[in-house]
Amino acid sequence: PATMDASQIEALEPDGIVISNGPGDPASLTDLHKTVRQLMEKYPMMGICIGNQILALAAGAKTFKLKFGHRGGNQPVKDLQTGKVYITSQNHGFAIDAESLLGTGFKVTKVNCNDGTVEGINHDELPIFSVQYHPEDSPGPWDNQYLFDRFIEMLKSA
Repeated sequence: PATMDASQIEALEPDGIVISNGPGDPASLTDLHKTVRQLMEKYPMMGICIGNQILALAAGAKTFKLKFGHRGGNQPVKDLQTGKVYITSQNHGFAIDAESLLGTGFKVTKVNCNDGTVEGINHDELPIFSVQYHPEDSPGPWDNQYLFDRFIEMLKSA
């Protein structure tokens, strides 16, 4: 649960942590930012939707409210590493301020093809990555399931 503190999570002895999707303004979840910040160097992490924003905020970046939220199962996202475009399912009204990622250790890896907003980040040194969309929703032919495979490989390597 989002209300658990770092010591409660550590007591579970997890192999890794998935910061899942949820509602609301990510900037208002300051206790969660603190908890994630305390755990970032200890566990592999994957963020989904608001989890993407929570990871960025925990590292010191900023978020902003979108004029028009991203809604629906047909949002195109470009992977900046491969050039491939994925059709994704999304339901959010906030995004990461890309410029605020400077100095956090995170870099932008995916962008929304419609408005250029951040859709994914990777940490340069820590085994942490996240996406703004819902890979578990699979609007296409399992297009984004590779992200879960990537997280499992991170767990095996940790």
